[in-house]
Amino acid sequence: MTVSYQLDVSSASALSFFRLLFRWKASIWKIVLKELFIWTALYLIIAFIYRTNYFMNENQKIIFEEVAYYCHEHMHFIPLTFILGFFVNIIVSRWSDVFINMGYIESQAIIIGNYVRGDDVETRLMRRAMVRYMCLSQALVYRDISVRVRKRFPTYESLIEAVIDEAGDNQS
Repeated sequence: MTVSYQLDVSSASALSFFRLLFRWKASIWKIVLKELFIWTALYLIIAFIYRTNYFMNENQKIIFEEVAYYCHEHMHFIPLTFILGFFVNIIVSRWSDVFINMGYIESQAIIIGNYVRGDDVETRLMRRAMVRYMCLSQALVYRDISVRVRKRFPTYESLIEAVIDEAGDNQS
C-alpha cells in the first residue's frame, strides 16, 4: 500500500522537506541505508589503507594515485547526463506502463453496450450491473492510490453502500 505524504508536503514551513526526508515509513533512507553503509565502510577501509604507512609503501601509493588519476580522467568518456537520460527513460516508461495498465472502464463499457444487445428491461439491467461492477473494481483500485477516493470511501462497507444506493436509484 502506498504511503501518503500530502499533509507533510502541503505545510508551508521551511523544515517540511527535511521532515519528509527523514520520515522512516517508506523512506528513501530505508531503501539505500544498507548500500550507503557498505560504500562508506569500503571508502573508509581504502582511505585507511592508503593513508597509513603500515599497509602501503611509497611505490604502491604512487601506483594507487596513478590508477585513481586514470579513473578520474576517463570518467568523462561516459557523461553523467547520458547515464541520467537512461535512468529518466526507465522511470518515465514505468509510470507510462502504470497508467496504461490501470484499467479504465470506458472502452469495456462501450464493448458491453455493443455486444450485449437488447431493449428489454432485463438486458438493460444486466448491462448496468456489469458496468457497475467495473466501476466498483475501478473504485477499489483508486481507493488504494488516491486520498480523495479514500476519504469518500473510507471502508469497504461505505463503498458497497454507495453501489447499492446507486442501484436503488437507477431501479426507480
